Amino acid sequence: MEQNEANIDDEMLWTSMRTGSTFAFEALYRRYFQTLFSYGKRITPDEDAVNDAIQDLFVNIWRGRQSLNQAISVKYYLFRSLRREIHKSQKQETVNGEDWETVTEDLLPTQISAETSFSINEETNIRTEQLNSWLSNLPPRQNEALVLRYYHNLDYPEIADMLGIKEQTARNLVQKALYILRKMAIYLIFIAFEINY
Repeated sequence: MEQNEANIDDEMLWTSMRTGSTFAFEALYRRYFQTLFSYGKRITPDEDAVNDAIQDLFVNIWRGRQSLNQAISVKYYLFRSLRREIHKSQKQETVNGEDWETVTEDLLPTQISAETSFSINEETNIRTEQLNSWLSNLPPRQNEALVLRYYHNLDYPEIADMLGIKEQTARNLVQKALYILRKMAIYLIFIAFEINY
């Protein structure tokens, strides 16, 4: 198993982890920590709570590894488990899905000039802020369903299971969110058009 972890798929790592491979366990942790952290911050803005929930999740996985089943989708399993951990730890507090924070994505390293890089970063930041602003105006359930679908590529049955709703309801939430975002985009285009002319 001791090989380049980037070349090993999730299911293989999961299987090895279940048999006691610390390499596979650590590889899964490294692979998913940042993604889980970003997702967790969308459930609650408390970074410490998210970090603790991720730590608890992986501790529980390691402790119970021998009784775990083979995950059909490791990513889905981790997302669902993290969501459960956060809700469990935040039981007495309000889990606020509306205070979503900006999630920046790292740019791939390229050979471009510093000026071009600055310009691209500036434009990316503006678009990210605009998108996050639009997303923050969505109702929390629509927001979460949309993020799970398009940021984390979960399918509708997985989203429905995570949110405790029917698959058709998950589809409806995503469609309604997309409809609202389209309306916001069209409205902003009209405003920009009026300002420029």
